[in-house]
Amino acid sequence: MKKSILMLLPVIMLLAPGCILIDHENPGCIGSNCNEYPGDIRFYWAFEMANGTTTDWCNVADVARVDVVIYDNWGDLEFEAYDRPCGDMGAIIDNFWPGTYELQLSGICSSGRITHEGWWEFDVYEGTNDFGTVVLDYVGRCY
Repeated sequence: MKKSILMLLPVIMLLAPGCILIDHENPGCIGSNCNEYPGDIRFYWAFEMANGTTTDWCNVADVARVDVVIYDNWGDLEFEAYDRPCGDMGAIIDNFWPGTYELQLSGICSSGRITHEGWWEFDVYEGTNDFGTVVLDYVGRCY
């Protein structure tokens, strides 16, 4: 009985479903993302004012610098840049693998208080991904 079971084992293994994808142009690549290439993220920032209007002028919004943080779909930190000059007016960040990401921006006034912030979820594809202007919500004035 043991002998017949052992003889059936190789037949079962050959017939069992399974798939491993191998990219022959890139032999080090195994998996479903072999033919995907990284993308760039491009966005600009603007700020909601206390009265509900929007401006992209940092001095009008009283924002001196912006913190930029990006998380992947599982909540792992992918990118962080703190104390970016608000005058940059946005960012181009390169080398993100296709997938879903979450962007967190915080606008900080000259005294160090967060006056604006926002969270956005976006999908990145190969090439340049232009997300336009994101508007940070007003959370309080600078003291």
